[in-house]
Amino acid sequence: MSLKHIVAIAGGGPEDLQTLSFAAWLAAQHDSTVDILPAYPDTAIDMVTLGMTLGASLSRQAIEELAAADRELHGRVEAAARKAAGAADVVFGPGEGAPRMVLIERGLRPSLSLARAVTLSDLVVIGQNYTTGAGRDGELLGQTLLHHRAPTLIARGEPDSLAGPAAIAWDGSAQAGRAVRSALPLLAMASGIHILQCVNSLDRLTTDPDIDRLNAYLKAHGVGVGVPVMLEGPDEGAVLAAAAASRGAGLFVAGAYGHSRLREVVFGGATRSFLNDAEGPSLLLAN
Repeated sequence: MSLKHIVAIAGGGPEDLQTLSFAAWLAAQHDSTVDILPAYPDTAIDMVTLGMTLGASLSRQAIEELAAADRELHGRVEAAARKAAGAADVVFGPGEGAPRMVLIERGLRPSLSLARAVTLSDLVVIGQNYTTGAGRDGELLGQTLLHHRAPTLIARGEPDSLAGPAAIAWDGSAQAGRAVRSALPLLAMASGIHILQCVNSLDRLTTDPDIDRLNAYLKAHGVGVGVPVMLEGPDEGAVLAAAAASRGAGLFVAGAYGHSRLREVVFGGATRSFLNDAEGPSLLLAN
């Protein structure tokens, strides 16, 4: 079990170093290649398009200033990538062999670049700033999880926390199953596994939340077995997140948006609780 192709999303902000440090650390552990996707918008093209729509035009000086701002963002991403790669002893730049980190040239809108990049990726790594659910950042997370169904790791804390205890939110749903399957390479690195269930919210009519069945699957893949933790509470997401944190988990594995998307938007749902837990463990989600 390994991760051979990782996509890391970076937007030119201060959180990039943490995101890219996680990606570099995983690349070193799994002999992987990391494609770094610049996710900032092409401001110059957007402004020119807007000007054409409104029947106006931008001056050459304004366009050049916008292009310079984009180059500055690209430079920030590259600087963070070089620092992360150096700290993890990973090669930075295109070429043969792994572990390696490669910065994709900014040429397409982030949504189009993401669609191309995640097609054959094993994992997408992003920062906590992509969990707000509003604006472009939230849209990218939604596109990654809901449209492309790419397993996504939200990086929190230090990369080597992934070698500590892990927690799985297990309800037997298809989303939880996809999350576990995607997380196998990470679970194999964990020092121990806790399997968390909020028993009063389980749907036993349509899913099979049997923990013994999950443990048999984990054992068959050489991951070992998890320790069952039975929980109760009216707020499933908050209860599960608190249990993962209290057990020192560095990784929390969960299915995303198990209820309808509309219900999640209106009522929040467990996924929103997990995403809002900024001080919690790194979060691996799959839909």
